[in-house]
Amino acid sequence: MTWLGLLFVVCSLMTGTEGTLFENELLKDMFANYNPIIRPVLNASASIQVRLGAALQQIIEMDEKNQVLTVNLWMRMQWTDRNFHWDPADYGGTDTLIVPINSIWRPDIVLYTNADSGFSGMMETNAAITNTGIVYWNAPAIYTSTCKIDVSFFPFDEQRCPLKFGSWAYNGFQIDLVNRSLSGDISAYIDNGEWELIGMPVRNNIAYYLCCVAPYPDVTFTIVMRRRPLFYMFNLLVPCMLISLITVLDFYLPADSGEKVTLGITILLALIVFLLLVAETMPPTSEVVPLIGQYYLATIVLVSASTGMTVFVLYLHYRLPGTKPVPSWLRSLAFNYIARILCLSSTIKVAPAPQSPEVIENNHLSNGNVHTDKSYKTNENNISTVTLPPLVSERFQRNVNSILDELKFMTNRTKDSDVEEEILTEWKYVAMVFDRLFMWIFLITTIVTTVGILCQPKPYTLREDL
Repeated sequence: MTWLGLLFVVCSLMTGTEGTLFENELLKDMFANYNPIIRPVLNASASIQVRLGAALQQIIEMDEKNQVLTVNLWMRMQWTDRNFHWDPADYGGTDTLIVPINSIWRPDIVLYTNADSGFSGMMETNAAITNTGIVYWNAPAIYTSTCKIDVSFFPFDEQRCPLKFGSWAYNGFQIDLVNRSLSGDISAYIDNGEWELIGMPVRNNIAYYLCCVAPYPDVTFTIVMRRRPLFYMFNLLVPCMLISLITVLDFYLPADSGEKVTLGITILLALIVFLLLVAETMPPTSEVVPLIGQYYLATIVLVSASTGMTVFVLYLHYRLPGTKPVPSWLRSLAFNYIARILCLSSTIKVAPAPQSPEVIENNHLSNGNVHTDKSYKTNENNISTVTLPPLVSERFQRNVNSILDELKFMTNRTKDSDVEEEILTEWKYVAMVFDRLFMWIFLITTIVTTVGILCQPKPYTLREDL
C-alpha cells in the first residue's frame, strides 16, 4: 500500500470518529433530562399535531366469509418534539439524529377497526429527528381489519374497506391528528390476483363518544377495490349457462325415449350443487341476495318449470286406448295457431276430425244392416234358382248369418282400431306442438333472465372521496 492510500484511510477513520463523537455529544445533550412518557409541549394545554400517512404495499387476504381484510401498510408519522432543537454548527453539521422509537415520546396511534386478537401494531423501527424538532417515523405493519362486505353484485362487486386510525388515550385537545395527504400512497402497490385496487382516499374525522366529553380525531384510509370476475365466470357462471343450454336439449328428446324427466331432474341437481359452492364463499347474511345467487335461483326456477312443462307434454303424449278425441278448441289452438307460428305445419299430417264413438257405432250398424239385407237378397235369388231341401236351407241360412256376424264384428273392430290410432296420433301431434312451444318459451325466458340479472348497473362510478 502506498503512502497516499494509507493517508486516505487514516483521514477517513478520523473523519468518521469525529462524526461519531459529535453524535454522541448530541445524544447526551438532547437526552440529558428527557422523559419519553411526557408529551413534548411547552404548555400542558397545547396540543401536538400528528400528521399520519400510509402507503399500501399489498392486499394479503380478503376473507369474505368472516368479513376481514388483511393488508400490508407502510405507516408514516410526523410530529414536532419541543425537546429537540439544536444548531447543526455546534455538532459538526449534524442536522439529523437517528434514535430508537422507544427512546422518545410517540403518539399511541392504533387501528380502531382491528380484527386481530394479538393487536400487533407497527414494527419498532428507528425514528429520524431533525435539528428543528420534527420527528419522522416510518414503520411497516400488517393489519387485520374488519370490513363489511357488500355482496349484492358478486362476482362483479366493489368493496370499500375503511381503516380507522386514532389515538387511544389522548383526546383531540392533546393530539391533533390530521392526514398528510388526500390519498394514500399506492405507487409501490403489488397487484393482487383477485382484487383490482381502485384507490385509497383519506379522510380526517372528529368523533364524540359517550364515555368522554372531549373530541377524538381519527384518520380513515378507505381501500377501494374491485373484484376480478374472470375466475368466478369461468368456474361458476359459464357452467351454469351451459347447463341452461343443455336444458333446451331436453325439449328435443322424443317423448318415447323416457329420459325427458330424468334429464331435467339431473340438471336441477347439478345447479343445486353449484349453488352450494357459491354459498360456501359468501358471508352468511340475510340482508341482500348476491347477483350470482339471483342468477342461480332464477335458473333453478326455470329448470323446475321446464320439468313441469315436460310432464305436461308427456301427459298429452301418452294416452290409453279408448280416450276421447282432441277437443275442437285445443285442436284449433295447436294446429291452426301455434303450429303455424312455429312453422310446424309442414311436419304435421292432420287428419279430419274423427267422429264421436256413438256416431261411429251407428254408422257401423247401418252398414252392417245394409250388407245383411243385400246378402239376404242374394240368398233369396239363389234360393229361387236353386231348390234345396227345407232342413238344408235352414242350416245354410244359419251358417251364412254366423259368418256375416263375424265379418261385421271384425270390420267394426278394424275400423274402431283405426279411429283410435288416429286419435292417439293426433294427441301425439298436439304434445309435439306444445313441446316445441315450451322450448321457445324456456329459451327466450332464459336469455332475458340472464341479460337482466347479469347486466344490472354496477356501482363502478368513482365517488366524491376518490
